[in-house]
Amino acid sequence: MGADFRVRLAREQGRIFGVDGPRHVVFAAGFPAVCGEEFEAVRRVAVEAEGAVSVAAVCRGRAADVRQAVASVKETAHARIMVVVPASDPMAQVMSHRTAREALQEGVALVKEARGLDDGVAVDVCLADASRADHALVAEYATELTTAGAGTVILADTVGDQLPSDAAQMFTAVRAAAGDDVVLASHLHNDLGLGLANTLQALRAGVRVVSSSWLGIAERSGMVATEQLLFLLAHRPERSTHILGTDTSAWWTVPDLTRLPVIAGMVSEETGVPLSVTTPIVGTGVGTISTGTPFVHPQLFQPFDPQELLGITPSVVLTHLASARVIKAVATRLGHDLDDAEAHAAMGWAKTHAYRTGQAVVDDLVFAGYLDGLRTTRTGDQR
Repeated sequence: MGADFRVRLAREQGRIFGVDGPRHVVFAAGFPAVCGEEFEAVRRVAVEAEGAVSVAAVCRGRAADVRQAVASVKETAHARIMVVVPASDPMAQVMSHRTAREALQEGVALVKEARGLDDGVAVDVCLADASRADHALVAEYATELTTAGAGTVILADTVGDQLPSDAAQMFTAVRAAAGDDVVLASHLHNDLGLGLANTLQALRAGVRVVSSSWLGIAERSGMVATEQLLFLLAHRPERSTHILGTDTSAWWTVPDLTRLPVIAGMVSEETGVPLSVTTPIVGTGVGTISTGTPFVHPQLFQPFDPQELLGITPSVVLTHLASARVIKAVATRLGHDLDDAEAHAAMGWAKTHAYRTGQAVVDDLVFAGYLDGLRTTRTGDQR
């Protein structure tokens, strides 16, 4: 994503929460150490999205990278950096040629250095591969990192290999051992398709800061999708209470869920990642009806009202599964009023057309052509 789009995305994401955007959204703007252009992109987001979100620069656990990250966001409101530190021995050997304990100890020193550079920049630490680390060691250093000045300590399933029960055990164990002064966060990849389920386990364990990405875009199979997670936590307050285990509101400002399809569409257009028919919450199939009983009782066949919550106008799609009611509704949309006999004739035509072409969905223009012919035939018969 170019700098212009990152700024736009940060602002749009902040608008979901209005004036409380900076309290609800930490926007990872990029990795300043990558190159000069990346540094400038992060700096632009920090300056131009100031006040809309909390802007964070991401960096490796190296002193030079930390200094560069601080420089990219300094002197802007709600500025943060996120330092990635390996937590397991295998990851520590690859990333820093050290043991996990040595790498974590260096992480403590880096937090102190960052806070010394600019105490107006908050410092978060992401513990890479925490899912395969010694949880007692992770808890020990989560406490030390917090004492050194870290704002949040993020436990990452970097390889996306956790099962929900494993995620629950990790967050429960670390939280219990680290104590209430440590603010834990999650960063869970989706290689097994369990990113959302694992994030819910983190929330059930008391974690209140969670990482996500629009459309789930991230390394390999990505991570939990922002639009799915946010919708799930906000669209039914009683369900949020069940997930979070508290009667206290999860929000300073309740999120505007109608912004989700808009932002998802922006991201899809910018990145080329398509919104499919089956993409939850923001996909092209949301709010569509193609069969008889759901057409008569749509609320019985869907978990939420797309119009009310997302601003998505329901639409009727003509397929080989269509009932006479569906046929009439599509015909009306196309400017034709059919009687029962015409509706049944059109239904037979639609089914035959779908099987003949091998395409379940009958294009509106093709159906309109058939209806025009039907109207001509009807007019001719009347003459």
